[in-house]
Amino acid sequence: MTMKMCASGLKLLAGLLLLMPAAAFGAGAVVDCSGATPGAFTSITAALASLPAAGPNSISVTGTCHENVVMFGRTDLTIFGNPSATVVPGNANGHLLAIFGSQRIGIQNITFDGGRGAIVNDNSRVDLTSITIQNSLGIGLTSIDSLVHIADSTVKGSTRSGISIGGGTFYVDSDVTGTTVTNNGRLGIAIATGHLILNGGDGVTPGTENVISNNGSVGVSVANSAEADISGDNRIIGNQGVFGLEVIHTSTVIMSDGAISSNAGIGVHCGETSHCEWAGATRIDSNGKGGIEITDHSDAYLDGGIDISGNTGTGVLVDLSSLLNSLGGNTINNNTDDGIVLNTLSVLKFAANDTITGNGKLALECNNNSMVTGDISTYKPKKCGAAFQASPIN
Repeated sequence: MTMKMCASGLKLLAGLLLLMPAAAFGAGAVVDCSGATPGAFTSITAALASLPAAGPNSISVTGTCHENVVMFGRTDLTIFGNPSATVVPGNANGHLLAIFGSQRIGIQNITFDGGRGAIVNDNSRVDLTSITIQNSLGIGLTSIDSLVHIADSTVKGSTRSGISIGGGTFYVDSDVTGTTVTNNGRLGIAIATGHLILNGGDGVTPGTENVISNNGSVGVSVANSAEADISGDNRIIGNQGVFGLEVIHTSTVIMSDGAISSNAGIGVHCGETSHCEWAGATRIDSNGKGGIEITDHSDAYLDGGIDISGNTGTGVLVDLSSLLNSLGGNTINNNTDDGIVLNTLSVLKFAANDTITGNGKLALECNNNSMVTGDISTYKPKKCGAAFQASPIN
């Protein structure tokens, strides 16, 4: 008799489990923040509370949600919205999205509008795809000691910087449409002591590029022993600070293809014992106060195919015991001042010839105990050699 009762109880339990909603198994939840869908949750926070911390779990979202979405210690969770799904702040002084100590979190097709943007912290792993973060009262997106991948997304209109990264690894990608970081009050993207990877479009298909543009200060800043790998069609354009790309404090940037153009200040500043290198069809042009400056014991390499043209000011300045190594095949044309200026105990090596023509003053100017190696006979007019090494720069 006891065995029969147990069997009946098991059958009853199985029937009840079949009738329970999928969310009870951690499979998923539906959110309609308008309240129009019967049985759906009316907030993402409520949906999260219904799901176990360990996934796989998913949440679908429609409507405009008035809340701050916060999660701790979750794994294998996807939150995806329809094209108009939006989160606006329940608390304007808090982050709209905060992810701590979580792994394999994916967020897609949601706009986060206002509040203090989004933060990913505490060694989390997060993928952000086709999202918008806009109108943050602080930084748009902050990543601290985490692995974050953002693709085909927009970060815009932040009061402070668009994206701020401290440690960890951060990918900015173009899977289909590219990522845009624009019109933020301070820097576009800033990284310190971490690894930034910008994977742009193919350079052929319009609308696939990553664009960091029209930010109030530097477009991209790489500092404090950070590293940035920039490849494909990435455009650092129209930023209003002193530099388009800033590489400082023993940091490294390696860039192939893409453009650093039409920034208000100098296109690239590579300083304070940093390393910068350009390859492929990279353009550094039309910047307001010069193309590139390599300074303060830094080194830079032009690997061929680089176009440094049309800048207001000097094409390339090498100063304060720094090194420029050109592998040849680069173009430094039509800058309003000198093509290349070498100053103050610095070194320039031409492994092969570049094209340096049409600049407003000299093709090559060497001063203050600087040294050039390689063939410079084709660069005219110039002031370079023993007779000028002790001369102060003009």
